[in-house]
Amino acid sequence: MTIGFLPGQWLDTYIPNVPKAGGFTITSAPSAALTGPSPYLELAVQESPDNEPATWLWRPVDEILGVTLRVRVGGRFVFPPHSGGDASDFFSSAFKRGVFVAGGVGVNPLMSMLSYIAEGQGQDATGLDVSFIYASKLPATGNLLDIVFLDRITRAFGEGTVKGKVTLFITAAGDSAAPQQQQETRYINGAPVEIQPRRLTVADINEVIGGEDHEGTVVYVCGPPPMTDELVEKLAAVMDSRRVLTEKWW
Repeated sequence: MTIGFLPGQWLDTYIPNVPKAGGFTITSAPSAALTGPSPYLELAVQESPDNEPATWLWRPVDEILGVTLRVRVGGRFVFPPHSGGDASDFFSSAFKRGVFVAGGVGVNPLMSMLSYIAEGQGQDATGLDVSFIYASKLPATGNLLDIVFLDRITRAFGEGTVKGKVTLFITAAGDSAAPQQQQETRYINGAPVEIQPRRLTVADINEVIGGEDHEGTVVYVCGPPPMTDELVEKLAAVMDSRRVLTEKWW
């Protein structure tokens, strides 16, 4: 059995004997659920003792493997972008550039989108330039590759399946500058990554989108509400708000 979805959507997951569904972001590309000998959905599930569906999915593999689950796809934070309704043709003009802005685990839906782009699926992905801006806490290990999905992100750019640039904003606990870190460009999996040891600001995104002509550019923002709300509000003041798409679930 296969299931169709758009990059960026989430999955309501109903586990046995629990009436309330757990909502988990799909981080794989749609093709993974449709092709191959074993179609699958990759989900981002954070360990959480207070979340029954998440707790069930974190049980040992031999306890849950083979159990049938009921699922439902949802969400309108998707790639390629579309606005629907009377404005359904708003994005029909050339879509040339995607600016992905992730804060912490807000990176999850952007991973499905990036995987889709890396596969070169459809005219909206082929030749697209991607600016990937990722704000994260410095892991306790001090190893940047322990940041969620950073290894996969940099491989996509380093292997050339996605063209564009990766910028990483790193802070320590309390949003202070990351200790013993300086602004630098480091090569990770062959991709040049600009590392900024400070908090991400809207000025940083404005610098990336540049100029006054934003036709062909779409900004995706996903992260904690304080960050998301601030960035979306300020970006809407400098570009058409329909080109600033957001998702938050906290």
